[in-house]
Amino acid sequence: MAARRALAVTLRRGYRVPLVTADAGGEVRTVSEAGTAPIFVVGSMRSGSTLLRLILDSHPDIASPGETGFMGGLRAVKEVPGWKSGRGWYERVGWTEPELDVRLHDFYAGIFERFARQEGKSRWAEKTPFHTEHVQEMAQVFPEALFVGIVRHPGGVATSLCRRFHYGFDEAVSYWGATNTRMVEGARAVGDRFALLRYEDLVRHGEAVLHELVQFLGAPWSPSMLNHHEVQPEKGAPRAVEGSTVTTDPIDAGRADHWWSDISIEDRRSLDRVAELAACFGYSVEEPIVRGLPRSRGDQRWLRRGGKLELPPTPATAVAHDNAVLMAQGDPVELARRLLKVEQALARARSRRAVRFADAVRTVQHGRSLHDLRKAYAMVRGADGGATASR
Repeated sequence: MAARRALAVTLRRGYRVPLVTADAGGEVRTVSEAGTAPIFVVGSMRSGSTLLRLILDSHPDIASPGETGFMGGLRAVKEVPGWKSGRGWYERVGWTEPELDVRLHDFYAGIFERFARQEGKSRWAEKTPFHTEHVQEMAQVFPEALFVGIVRHPGGVATSLCRRFHYGFDEAVSYWGATNTRMVEGARAVGDRFALLRYEDLVRHGEAVLHELVQFLGAPWSPSMLNHHEVQPEKGAPRAVEGSTVTTDPIDAGRADHWWSDISIEDRRSLDRVAELAACFGYSVEEPIVRGLPRSRGDQRWLRRGGKLELPPTPATAVAHDNAVLMAQGDPVELARRLLKVEQALARARSRRAVRFADAVRTVQHGRSLHDLRKAYAMVRGADGGATASR
């Protein structure tokens, strides 16, 4: 019923929804008009989503800005953060959720449409990693949208998170499992509006993968997508963008499995926890080799639609690293989960060399004893300052 109400409101507002279908359960689903639908790119951090964004942004018809995180703002409108009565506030003033969704659609689509016009393009795309958690809600607010998911071998993601963002390897593996489980759940919910591709296929078979992608998106083929490293500097893009991705770097097949030599035996054991989920994407945690995606008759070679994606009988359960707002009042288990996330984020920040150096300087400023100097030295080295000083 919610889908029917949302569709009815959308049609009253005049949005173009050219084809309406019903699934086996009678639920109404909308199918976007080819070539006009907004595009949402989702995937975990370090999965290649920024590379994919740059590729899409290099298409002459598609404009894709840097990460916006707009779903954080959209959710805060629908559920006021930090207040136990914040959920459903609009119903107390006579509004329904579908009516509010239409206003939110108008507001956010208007922002992205203006950006696309400023770029001289007719269509927009958006990519933010934590939006992987919100696929179903985005599909509800944007009934005409299409979704492109990207996944990468858990070892590659974990190694990159350790190097770039100071994650522990176990923590990074847990993040990969939780994020991709939620992505598949969202993909299965939206069905054919979602297409998944793998990072390794993109960098090794770029042209073939992108031909299938533009077909899914209803966009014409453009060779400029293979030359984003030339297109982006020409349009004035900064050299480094989100995730420290360098816009002038071409697609490089060598990046698909170069991480394998960097992980330890203990790290490889950590990957066992997500082995079943990894296998659903054609990955083995025993090696960096990428196998073919499970296929059935009529499937494309490189892309899989949301309804065809599978989850293992016991999906990966782990702490997910979204940027949800910590509520002042709420379920104790949820509060504990979010506090754990904050502690882990602080631990990563404290591990950074610049932070350790600043802490060491402050320690020396507050005292010049031999104990203080030893403690400061331990901080710079990255050891536990208190433990080192006490030995």
